[in-house]
Amino acid sequence: MKTTLIKEQEAMLAIIKSLPGNYLIVLPDAPQYTIVEVSEEYNAATLTKRNEIIGQAIFTVFPDDPNDTAADGVERLTASFQTVLTTKESHEMPVQRYPVPIPGTAKFIEKFWMPVNKPVIVNGEIVYIIHSVTDVTESKQLKSRETYFKALADESPFMIWRSAGPSCIYVNKAWIEITGLSFNDSLGSGHLRAFHPDDVAVQRQLFKHALDASLSYESTFRIIDKTGGARWVFMRATPSLVNGALVEYIGSMIDITEQEIAAQRLRESEQQFRQMADSIIQMIWVTDAQGMHEYYNKRWYDFTGTTPEQTEGEGWNQVFHPDDQERAWKVWRHSLQTGTPYEIEYRLRKHTGEYIWVLGRAAPFYDNEGTIIKWFGTCTDIHEQKLLQQQKDEFINIASHELKTPLTGLMANIQFMEKMLLKKPDADPLFNKLVGSSFNNIRKLNKLVDELLDANSIGMGQLTIIKEQFDLVALIQETTSYLTADKQNIKITGLSSVTVFADQGKIEQVIVNLVNNAYKYAPESEFVTIEVTDTEAGVKVSVSDQGKGIPEEKLKFLFDRYYQVESKSGRYSGMGLGLYICASIIQRHDGLIGVDSEIGTGSTFWFTLST
Repeated sequence: MKTTLIKEQEAMLAIIKSLPGNYLIVLPDAPQYTIVEVSEEYNAATLTKRNEIIGQAIFTVFPDDPNDTAADGVERLTASFQTVLTTKESHEMPVQRYPVPIPGTAKFIEKFWMPVNKPVIVNGEIVYIIHSVTDVTESKQLKSRETYFKALADESPFMIWRSAGPSCIYVNKAWIEITGLSFNDSLGSGHLRAFHPDDVAVQRQLFKHALDASLSYESTFRIIDKTGGARWVFMRATPSLVNGALVEYIGSMIDITEQEIAAQRLRESEQQFRQMADSIIQMIWVTDAQGMHEYYNKRWYDFTGTTPEQTEGEGWNQVFHPDDQERAWKVWRHSLQTGTPYEIEYRLRKHTGEYIWVLGRAAPFYDNEGTIIKWFGTCTDIHEQKLLQQQKDEFINIASHELKTPLTGLMANIQFMEKMLLKKPDADPLFNKLVGSSFNNIRKLNKLVDELLDANSIGMGQLTIIKEQFDLVALIQETTSYLTADKQNIKITGLSSVTVFADQGKIEQVIVNLVNNAYKYAPESEFVTIEVTDTEAGVKVSVSDQGKGIPEEKLKFLFDRYYQVESKSGRYSGMGLGLYICASIIQRHDGLIGVDSEIGTGSTFWFTLST
């Protein structure tokens, strides 16, 4: 038997024509792609006749439906042909919605195809393109799947749709009920009539981008409901692939109108906050729970001359005075760890390069579960007040030193007079009383001068701390033993011995001050209790009385400089420096100090030291 090679193109086309399947042979004469042969099955599937389409351009025979704005069959088939011409390889297309004209009418019939375009190459050149298609419009598999899908989709409270390319082929009951568009009115590009006019172009572009790459995507936009009102929806669209080929897109929408309105109100509220914050003279800032800055008002940028990029995250620390950075960061870190309000004075670099004193404050903001989610803070310019305070401190410092020398000499003279009087049993009692009174008054005056000097040293950052190891309980016992005998009894409870690393003289000063305050402000107490306990924060020393207690609104001011508690009979004696000095000493030891008080029960002043 002889094998004969077919060389004539007409004979080859005749053979192709008789092959089973839906085939169309076109020339590679872009953009016409002239039809040169067609199979009988292809004619039957497309409602065409061979003699009417041979020699015609393919898109003249099979144009897009002019009434379907979403139709893209011509565009996609052209792109596939171009791929074949460029690569000289076959190109499989995903399932395409490509309606075909009904002969003798202006109507089109809905059709879905799975096309494959193959090149016929002779001597390295493409001479034909074989366009073969599988008609999947009546696929039993697709119909079974579609029935099952519709049964589920129609029970869903979400709006669900399907599309072949950009053309809608299905919407569920929820879509129909919400939009008021019927099933048929939603097909093709009809569904776009339910999109808000201002959102149509963007949604088309998003879908086209996803379709070209067979990607999932999400979008938030508006639709028009059956009452004519706009509703916000969140949509997610996902490609359906069969053997890697795109078959269709399936999307779902959920009504998020209430959430979107709430979000808009929140954005409006934030905008109002920003406008208000930008209009006030204070610097305002906001951080997240970890202390990373999220917002500064306009005053901050005007003052510092920085940009948002320069102060992002922890960049704010760079505009602090180098001598204040570590101190300010330490206090801020403590607030972040404990949730206690932040307050500190430090120097900020102004846009002029000058450093200005400011008062930094911040308070935590909690969510409904009591978790800190943000910090709101301010910086207030206190430069002039600070300079005045420094001038006053310098004056007081000089005056106190000038007073110290004559007071020391006067005290020595009176002590000498006391000794002389002791040698004269017949001395006038009144004279003895006057000398004793003078000594007590000079001692009080000397104490006031010492407090002024200590306070000034603290204010000028010159408080000297010399640490050593010692037994804290032994110090308390020794200190309280020489306090005035006619005062209330002192009970020492808790630990019998504990070693701390601190400045012994300064801690003694704190203990004396707290005990003397208990004597002064709670004279009705039968005794004063000093309790020493071990806690997570370190050794805790608590000094308690059974006095009248201190009003809650005054507690936060007790450790402020020059603050004095008032009584019904007026202020107690003193300058309001004792507790301020105590707090400064304990803070220099990295300890904590505070007070707990209840009206009618008494007060407990406490401090902690590390061991």
